[in-house]
Amino acid sequence: MRTLVTAAVCCLLLIYSLDSTARACTSFCLDTPDGPVFGSNLDLFIPGDGHVIVNRRGIVKENIRQSTNGETAKWVSEYGSVTFSLAGRGFAWSGMNEAGLVMTSMELKASELPETDERPPFDTGSYIQYVLDTCGSVQEAIQVVSRVRLVDDGDSPSHFLVADADGHCAAFEYLDGRFVCYTGESLPVKAMSNMSYARALAAYKRGGPRWWWSNPGHSAERFADAAARMKSYDASRDTSAASYALETLAYVVAEPNTKWSVVYDIAKREVWFGSVTSPTVKRLSLHAFDLFCEAPLLMLDVNAALEGNVERSFTPYDHDVNLKAFRTLCDRQGIEISAEGAVELMRLLESFKCAR
Repeated sequence: MRTLVTAAVCCLLLIYSLDSTARACTSFCLDTPDGPVFGSNLDLFIPGDGHVIVNRRGIVKENIRQSTNGETAKWVSEYGSVTFSLAGRGFAWSGMNEAGLVMTSMELKASELPETDERPPFDTGSYIQYVLDTCGSVQEAIQVVSRVRLVDDGDSPSHFLVADADGHCAAFEYLDGRFVCYTGESLPVKAMSNMSYARALAAYKRGGPRWWWSNPGHSAERFADAAARMKSYDASRDTSAASYALETLAYVVAEPNTKWSVVYDIAKREVWFGSVTSPTVKRLSLHAFDLFCEAPLLMLDVNAALEGNVERSFTPYDHDVNLKAFRTLCDRQGIEISAEGAVELMRLLESFKCAR
């Protein structure tokens, strides 16, 4: 079974890495008097099918990939979370946990991951889920990711923006084979697009994007626009920070490729989102869900034709629905994965139990 599962995970990693997926994306963390509000766009060349998943605390988990000594990472999810996934449970593009930690990924073609070593390896989706499961602050996230290794399959172009309930923010990148972290004074603009953070910041400080700074996805422009919107925020005028963040995501949209827009009101533990397929604004509160390990795992189609509060529209996890999401993404990318391998992967993820 392990061989089949590993093959399926390799398929997933390729999905997250392929140029045709074009996870362009723009993310930012807006400071407000009531706490941080985090926004993120998902940009794709393919349809934006996927699910919102409510993950429970107290679950014993094991990573699929083995380290060089043959061991796999094992942990217990300390925090429950809400995540957005293209490929099903356990593989997050973005999410927020009950401590208020938010993490999201964006494409960065300049990424160069560390060489193989003895640290536990994680692909992008499980890397984000692992951080949300185990970390309650940006500082904890920095410490945790330094102890694991993001898998290098020759093309894993991602970097990450992380924020917590205290307003701390960090940008994680892998450049020239090294983990690079920007936070505090080294992160004067709490935003990321699809250029290395230092390059985007340099363009912004020089008065805005120039043609030699940008790229076909207008990364420098989106970074600068997000920075300008954050600078222009006025709490006395813009009474709804979540609405302002959604408007900012609309302002930095990468048409026609922006498929999802998600806002996390971290202080309130609320999530606001919409998609190109279902543009009406949906919202949920993490407080509304039972996150104990015995509670049912819940999911919701991110493109469901809903509006307003969607907490009661979540349904129990469905193996067939999750499997279909995974297989559909593989098919759209032209990646071959056996039916048996895909099912074994789902079954392994479904085997995780309560720690007690």
